[in-house]
Amino acid sequence: MELAEIALWASGNTAASNLERLRTAVTAFNNLPDIPSSEKEKAEFILTFLHRNILRTYSIYQTRVDTALTSGTFNCVSSAVLYMIFCEAAGIKTSGVITKDHAFIIVHIDGQDIDVETTNRFGFDPGNRREFHDQFGRLTGFSYVPAQNYRDRQTINKIELISLIFKNRIADNERRNNFSDPVPLVIDRFFLLLGEALNSSGVYSSESLFADPHKELLDRLINYGASLLRANREEDSLRWAEIASSRYPDPDINRWQEYTFTAVHNRITRFIRDRRIEDAKNFLETNKSLLSESNYDHIYNLIRINMAVEYHNRFAAEWNRRNYDEAERILNEGLAEFPDNRQLLNNRETVNRHRAQRQ
Repeated sequence: MELAEIALWASGNTAASNLERLRTAVTAFNNLPDIPSSEKEKAEFILTFLHRNILRTYSIYQTRVDTALTSGTFNCVSSAVLYMIFCEAAGIKTSGVITKDHAFIIVHIDGQDIDVETTNRFGFDPGNRREFHDQFGRLTGFSYVPAQNYRDRQTINKIELISLIFKNRIADNERRNNFSDPVPLVIDRFFLLLGEALNSSGVYSSESLFADPHKELLDRLINYGASLLRANREEDSLRWAEIASSRYPDPDINRWQEYTFTAVHNRITRFIRDRRIEDAKNFLETNKSLLSESNYDHIYNLIRINMAVEYHNRFAAEWNRRNYDEAERILNEGLAEFPDNRQLLNNRETVNRHRAQRQ
């Protein structure tokens, strides 16, 4: 029941009625008169029971256990988690298996590890079952990865298997360009997995099919921030970075620093495009503490370059209107600030030639 509660929590529906529905289904199974006595036959019988009584329609994105219980719609993850729960209730040891884009179950019986493709009623020990191979690929679009293809599959524990519910819900939101709702999901998944999939050295293997949850956490937090940037909400994105980075820092590569630089740079670029140079300068100084010295210098130099361009544009506008005195006043102001700017020095030569012609 603990695994059932965790699975329903990961599915986003912890209503007591769902837990009771699952408890009732497990009790009904345990009270069946024709349950085989051997563990292997019982493990296969559980799969048949689920497909006769609960699992009805395959849907590639239906990863939630509560929905599988109420509607019978399932995918590889929701069916695998349900199968695992029933096996646990029957005293059968299980593990999960993941491939690049699929998940299923291993049952551990009498020293044997037997694959169970839970999306198919013929999926128990599927390697030599013709009925399974005739249906599986057409039903799911996946192909079975046998045990000898160890590079293409990885065994995971029960909690890691349940965490795939979170992972799929996150991906489903992102497919719909929703980057805010995945934030609490990825945080929940991070803490669920904390300490679960560590290898003997205490860090996640870069070769693992099961991605480092800390990296996934940062990916999704920054994805949400990026959605704010795409909406030109740089002030909100900086506030988000301030809050999120203090709670979930990046100890190796400071992606938060890169993100903050992008947010400040984008806002200042828009100020410059709107010819609001003073606002750009003020925005940079307000957010100076968020930037590294090199990133601050980069943006500061960008503003300086555009300040010089603005002096040139103002000079040219007045010069073309033949307001020569005002044009020269603007030019002198610009050269006082940027005495080595090539464009402004060219403007000075224009003024000098014009003065010489008038004399």
